[in-house]
Amino acid sequence: MDNATAAVNATAAPMQLPVVDTGSTILTTLGYLCLLLAVIFLAYYLLKRLGVSGMGVQGGAGAPRLISRLTLGQRHSVVVVRHRGRDLLLGVSEQGITKLAEDEADEDGDASPESGSFASQLKRNLKK
Repeated sequence: MDNATAAVNATAAPMQLPVVDTGSTILTTLGYLCLLLAVIFLAYYLLKRLGVSGMGVQGGAGAPRLISRLTLGQRHSVVVVRHRGRDLLLGVSEQGITKLAEDEADEDGDASPESGSFASQLKRNLKK
């Protein structure tokens, strides 16, 4: 049996493990990852710059804008929305959205929430 074992050992090639070069492999992977992230950020910047509407991108001049919101309960609120030169007072609940009042927008066209408190805007809109 010693001769048979010696013959098998002589004909079988020694098994070699694959050579792993962790330094260059990790650097190459990190390089491709940085390149991929750069392409993603460039695409995001170009889409935002060109004004393509989508998630997180505000609409144009005619798009509805939220002026103010008053939370009444856990899932109920009253909002003032400016759309096409009109201020809409809307009630928002789980069941849906209800238009409470509608009026012409102010002449200044400023839709900043700092222009007054919600209560003053609500009183002003209801008086008109």
